[in-house]
Amino acid sequence: MKAQTRVKAQTRTQFVAVTADVQTVNKEVEKAYTLIVDKAIELLKRFEVTKFRTYAMMEHTKNEQNTNLVKEYLSYFHNVTLSMSPKDGRFYIFLDCGLEALEKFGSSLTNQLLREAYSITQSNDNTTGIEYALRVNFLPAEQQHNFFYRRIAEGETDYVSINTVEKQELPN
Repeated sequence: MKAQTRVKAQTRTQFVAVTADVQTVNKEVEKAYTLIVDKAIELLKRFEVTKFRTYAMMEHTKNEQNTNLVKEYLSYFHNVTLSMSPKDGRFYIFLDCGLEALEKFGSSLTNQLLREAYSITQSNDNTTGIEYALRVNFLPAEQQHNFFYRRIAEGETDYVSINTVEKQELPN
């Protein structure tokens, strides 16, 4: 009969040592996040209805209860989140597209945002770059909308701001 040995359980912590290399790459990922959000906001300008031009920005680092979210953009159509992996401290961009936006408004809105996101994160010099950081998901309408409406109804806080872009008038 074999003797049993006990394996000591590793202690888990929410803090991870982030190397200088990871910090440098994280700055690039955060820059990409900002450019993707800028494009998402620009795309809202085409809509007549105010709720379609409204979005929330969350600065999660100001929320003490937050552990790995950094920043977040949320609209009726998209949710773009910058988060940090608790394993290695790397930043990731999660781009959640609502399926209703595709069904109700066609693929143009989502395609334009995805094209921009892929263009921003792609490696042009055959290095690994930040392509790893972009994760795209498609969510059922209820899931996307419930989160959007709840965030808007809760209103602004120390880490949430709510904005509405002006409708862009199209040239005749």
